[in-house]
Amino acid sequence: MAINEKKIIEIALKHLNLVLEYNPYANFDKVSTRSDFIKVIKNDPAFANVGFACDKYVIARIGGNLITSLHRKLGDMYEEIFQYLLKETYLIDDTDFHYSVEVKIGDRKQTRSTDGLLRSNKFKEISIPSLKSDWRNSKGIAFELRSCYQIGDSKRIQADWDMALALKAQNIIPVMLITCATSLKSPITRLKRSWNLYEGVDTFQFIKELMKFDLLKFMEQNRNIISAPVKKIMANL
Repeated sequence: MAINEKKIIEIALKHLNLVLEYNPYANFDKVSTRSDFIKVIKNDPAFANVGFACDKYVIARIGGNLITSLHRKLGDMYEEIFQYLLKETYLIDDTDFHYSVEVKIGDRKQTRSTDGLLRSNKFKEISIPSLKSDWRNSKGIAFELRSCYQIGDSKRIQADWDMALALKAQNIIPVMLITCATSLKSPITRLKRSWNLYEGVDTFQFIKELMKFDLLKFMEQNRNIISAPVKKIMANL
């Protein structure tokens, strides 16, 4: 089935536009702009006399929460785009798409569902030169999508590690696709030992091999449309 490029743009804008609803100053009384917040800081006894009443401090403090929200939506965006491409390319229905495994997070057991599953009955249609694991003799390939791995929490990293091991134990190849090239190095170094892990350009190359669709080129060609909500978001800081 042919990929609907308008659908990809629709998915991207759906997620990025949600962040436009975020009010970075909602937790502060009678504050709606950066100038308002600077006035508040000037009257704050802890901050007024140490040089914090300036644009850069406000952007760093208020922008931190906004960027966290933006990163989440970016992750949701890439996840849904990948799922759309995988489903359309291999004509996978929802009943065959996800696969769940049980992992332990701290003292709690939790069921984790993959972001996509390509079962072995589809393998005759594909070629993935960059995937070195013996995937053709597996039951399938399970995918986890991240926009960027910025989490240093040891329990979360351990859960991701265990998820890969649980998939391997069922003869399913675990593949983690991280779209950014600026993740925290420590968790990436560790998770590369349990996942077939790709970052940045390598992730987009993997997607191109798997779907025969150049998502990176598509994003570059449609940059002005896709980036429009983000430009508005940044103006809100």
